[in-house]
Parts: sequence; structure tokens; C-alpha cells
Amino acid sequence: MAANPSNFVSPFAPQSHFFTDPALITQSEAQAFGPASPDVFHVTTSFNVTTDAPAFAICPGVALVQPQTGSNNLVNLILRPFKQPITGINIKYFIYRGLRKADFFNGDKVILPTTGTSDFVNRINTAFNSYYAANPAIVKPDFLAKFIGFDPANQPDSMPISNLFFKQSEYVSNNGQSNETAQTSFELPMMPMGASLGRFANGECGIDIVLNYGDYQLPASNDQFVFDLAYARDNDYSIDLTQVTDAFQKKLIREQIFQFLDAAAFFGFHSTDQGTVTVNSNGTKIKKTGQAVYTDVIQNFQTKNNLYLYIQSDRTRSYNFYENYGISDTDDHSLLSGYTESTLTAAIYGNNGWPLIIDNTSQPHNDTSNRIYLQLVTDNSVNTMLYGQIGRIENAQSNNFCNADYLILPINNEGTPTNLTKAIILNNPNIGPNNAKQNIATFYILLYQGVVYDYVAGQTPTGVELSDIITQPSLLDDIFGSLLAIPVLKTTTSTGCRISTSQKIKLINHYFDGKQNGISAIQSNIVNDIIETGIEGTPMLNRVAYITETIDVLTNVSDGPKVITHDTKSTPSLSTMVGASKTYTLPAPFYLGIQLFTENNQLINGVKLLTTDGSVPNKFIIGLTQEENELLKAFAILYTNVRIALLKLSPNDIPLKSAESIDYYKFKIALLYENSAGDLVLNLPASDILVYSLDIKYYFSVNYSKYISQDSDEIKGDIYNEELNLA
Repeated sequence: MAANPSNFVSPFAPQSHFFTDPALITQSEAQAFGPASPDVFHVTTSFNVTTDAPAFAICPGVALVQPQTGSNNLVNLILRPFKQPITGINIKYFIYRGLRKADFFNGDKVILPTTGTSDFVNRINTAFNSYYAANPAIVKPDFLAKFIGFDPANQPDSMPISNLFFKQSEYVSNNGQSNETAQTSFELPMMPMGASLGRFANGECGIDIVLNYGDYQLPASNDQFVFDLAYARDNDYSIDLTQVTDAFQKKLIREQIFQFLDAAAFFGFHSTDQGTVTVNSNGTKIKKTGQAVYTDVIQNFQTKNNLYLYIQSDRTRSYNFYENYGISDTDDHSLLSGYTESTLTAAIYGNNGWPLIIDNTSQPHNDTSNRIYLQLVTDNSVNTMLYGQIGRIENAQSNNFCNADYLILPINNEGTPTNLTKAIILNNPNIGPNNAKQNIATFYILLYQGVVYDYVAGQTPTGVELSDIITQPSLLDDIFGSLLAIPVLKTTTSTGCRISTSQKIKLINHYFDGKQNGISAIQSNIVNDIIETGIEGTPMLNRVAYITETIDVLTNVSDGPKVITHDTKSTPSLSTMVGASKTYTLPAPFYLGIQLFTENNQLINGVKLLTTDGSVPNKFIIGLTQEENELLKAFAILYTNVRIALLKLSPNDIPLKSAESIDYYKFKIALLYENSAGDLVLNLPASDILVYSLDIKYYFSVNYSKYISQDSDEIKGDIYNEELNLA
């Protein structure tokens, strides 16, 4: 299969500083990142240093120092990126394990700067002294360690790490004065990329690289990894299933490895796509590119030739999590893989029971890249789609996307369709002599959906046939989750609307009018806002909107006016909009139109999602009142991986028609979740929640849209009058 490099425009441009002197580290097989057994997965990249080795900031970020459990002489440092080192993927934390405590503190005080102290110590001392020099009326105290967040006595192991990065100051009254509490009276320092942070102590140390799914917390009982101070303070960390007896719980916990990266693969990824890794050589900063990343940066890692392939699939679970991607009913094979298109063999997605593929096979050719060929299972539906979030798909349809038209193979000579996609090619730089080409360590994150999955009806909703439930998901089913997410940044609703973002990417297929019109890679936002009602006694209405936000898009420009909006944005994992209005306003090029219609003599304030350029919006919105949303949350807390689903109340996809001859659709809100046995179940909240849509883009309950008016911030200029089409 011929390569098609013109279809790939690299968005990644990785730029990082190596975390230590690469010449000073060694690693044994037992210290390597990855599966140690079917029950143990090492998420820390551990290594040895034979002399104290300098530690450097991988990227600009905010730093937090914590004690290392079991040691009085070592600390760990958590760096939360301020600027991401790789475009297209968000790192939550870099965790440096095993730094010398004496390089930071003397007892309970920050050490004073000298010619030998780190940039970390020098910068925080300069900032501390400058503050008191500018405020001579304030008596300068000793520079205590707790002033920069090192305060173990007030920080239990169970405290989430995010509580310290997103702390909200609290005050108590003392003799008429307001003093900040010990738990919040600190400021975490910002460090530039390449700043020296201290030294790794002679012996075993480690580095964790954690992906960010969003800055929110979930209730204690959930299936996501818990990033608390106990984890941050460990000398190294493994996901350990040896004490877990329930098979489905083991399966859920194995999914957590998607949030961790091997340091060798992270830095090895910089060997392509205009990437650079800066190293410190006796005080001189040197940028390493291409094969020099391998020879001069990651050479001492046992995993320097590992390619890690993570495939995310249905409902953001791993590929074949629901066991619906089997090639046949007689074995567990779920894909074909190989190093040429003519030599593909059946394989299981997984490594030692963990949901990833690790490839480190030497390839016998003379090319500058190693290739892996994959064929994934498909039922040949129109919703088959693939996206390379990270890594290069050499023969992608366009810019790392493939839609159903591209992936589905023609019917074979026997007249039956195959259940496999066309072969896709993963392309990665290599190194080594001819006929023995080794991978340069890297990682891929692919998003793939190829098989429609069924739900079990937990309860038959009134007015909906059972056959309408056991069917393929609709466009928005399973897109909106994290219903119980609690923003880590505490704000009051009186200051404006608040947006929390789930950064785990999902795919939406824009298939309408019998045509493939594009694919959107999206993240989802939950917007809490307030709208004025104009009613005395209840002047404000609290609302919740679930909104998609497009990160990347595949569009077919040949479809003329049906082309989906190209606009893509990325909201930070948590943002708060503060202004005169407490009501959320859509970003350009989106705006709202109003169309009134009646149902059973009830006047409904209908809402349309429009764009200024006339393109089809690549955004979807479900708007509920806070009271309605609380019904969903009360149900969601009982189950795992709960998502919103829309049950159609209009038969055969035919729209309902109002007295004004306006077409509209009506839905019941349902919830999709995994029960304790791992089955997918569809059920309804305690009371019916009805939503309407005029355009299959904006879904709204009657009370959510009721107070959107011509004067609302949600309506732009004269749009209201232009869209109000009543006789």
C-alpha cells in the first residue's frame, strides 16, 4: 500500500527539556514502565543514578514539593504544566520521585541561595525577598517551607493533589484580624522550562508522566485513578490487582493505564514532527533532534525501542472492552497486525492482560521508518471511523482521520462483506543498520469506533418501544459523561458562569442526507450558568448545558453548503467566565436563533444553533435546568461510566409538526451505564425529562429555553427577529 504523506500535516511539534542528565541514569528491566505481570503495571519510569543527578523542569509549570513516604531525606516534586510540551495532548503532571530534601529545605525552612543552589531555590528566594522589600511596613518572617506548599502536618495522604494546585484561600478571625488558614496560606512557584529543580539522590529514583482528562474530581466511588498525595508521595507506583477478586473491577482498573506514559516513549516521540529535546551538558543547553534523541537522550532506557499503541474505542473504553470486536466466535482475536500488508496475522489487543500493544520488533528493511499494519474489526456501518490523536497514520484519508467510506472494504468475490477494515499504516522513525531497524520509542493514541453495540433495557420507558432501545446508539449517545464532576476550582455562581471540561477525546460522525459530511474529534464541556427570569420571587434560573467542543475535524468540502464548521478550539480543563452577565454566550462563529412553536397548546421557546458563515454547526448542546440535571446526578451516582442518551419520541425519524407547521423532534433523556457485571444498561431517571430540538444540534427542555429572549446575551443583534418565523 502506497504511503500518502501529503495527507498528514503534523500538529504536534513537541518541545521539551530532559528531566535530568541522560548520561547519569541506568535502568534494569524490573524498573521499566509497563506490565510486570497480568496483575501489576508499573506506571513509574524508575531508574538508578550512581551520583546525585540534576533535575530539570521538562516544560514551564507550577511546582509542588512533597515528602517521600518512608524517607526523611527525600522529597518528590510535582510539576503541573503551564505550557504543554506536545500540541494535541495535555499532560496533567510530571512527578519527579527521589530528590534530595536538603536541596530544598533545612528543617522547616527554605534554604538560602548560594552559588550552588538550584534555580528553584534561587527564584523563590528572590520573589520572597522582593515582596518584603516592596512592603517595608510588613515584618519579614523566616521563609518557611509551608509558604510554598510543603506542609505535611496539614496535608493528609487522602488529600487530592488538585486541592493544592487549585486552592481557594480561607480566612479566620483572630483578635479582630482576618488571617489565612494554615491549609491555604501558601503560593506555589512557577518554573520556566529547563530550570534546575534540585538533584535526584544517589540510588533509585523515578519519573511519572500523567495525561490530563480534566481538572475535576469525582465522588470517591468511581473507576478513575485517584491522584491523591499518597500517590504523589510514593517512591514509585504500580497499579496492583493482586487483591482485587472481582473480574469486572479488574477490567475497570486496567483501563487506568491509558493515563500514563513511559518516559522513553514520551521523549522518543520528539524524534519526529519538528520535535526537540533540550539537554543540559555541563551548564550548556543543547537541542537534540531526530536520531540524536535516541542516541543522546533515551539510550539508557530498557524500553528505548518500545512503541506503545493505545486504542480507545466505544464509550472511551479500550478497544474490545465490551468484547464486541472479535474476528470470529471461536477465539479472542480482535485485529490483524504485521509489518507488511501481505503478512498480517490475527492478534489480541492487549499485553499480558493490559489494554495496550507494545511493539519492539526489529524490522528487516532499509527504510528510514518502521511501519505497523493494522486491520480492525468493523460491522461496515456508516459510523465506522478512526482518528489518530497522537502519532502518524501514514495512509489516513486526511490529516489522521478515516471515515467509513475510506475504511470499509468492498464486498468480496463470494458476495459477502468482510468484517475487517482496510489496512491502516502506522509510521514511526527507526534507527539501526540495514535489515535490523529498531523503533525509536514512541506512543500512539488511536480513537476507533467500528461496531455498533447493544444496550440492555433496564426499564421500558413509557411511549418508547423496546425495539427502539436495543439498537445502535444515536448521534449523541455516550458523548456526554462526567455528570458528577466537581470543579477543582471553587467559584461562586454569583461571579459568572462556570465551564468544566472533560478532555478525553471522543468522535462524532456527521452523517446526514445519506452522505458522510465529516468527523469531529471533540471534548465535552459542562456549563453551569444563570439566566434572568423577570419573575418576582424567582428572578434567576440555574441551568446546566452539556456542550461539545471540536478539537479537530475531517470535512468533505465537495458537499458544498453541507460542509461542517471548520472552527476548532480547545478550552482549558477548567475555566470560569466572569463578567456582567451570568449567562453563557456561545463563541464565534456560533449564535442562537429563536423559533416559537406550540405543542398541545403549550408555547415553547424553540432554539436553533446557527453559524455566521452558513456552515453546518460542528457543535451539539443539551440544555437542562439545574433541577432537571440533579435528577440525572441522583441516578448517575449509583453506576459506572454513566452517559446521557436521547430516546426519540417521534417515530421512524419523522419530525413532529406543530400547529404552526414547524418541524420539531422530541426526546426523553435516558442514561447509559455499566452495571456490576459489566453489561451496558439503558435506564431512565426517577422523573421524565423531555427535551426538544428544531435542528438536531441544540436540544433543550422547555424551562431551559423559556427565558432566552431577544435581549439575552445568547442572541446576537437582530438574529431574533430574523429567525422568528410566525405568521
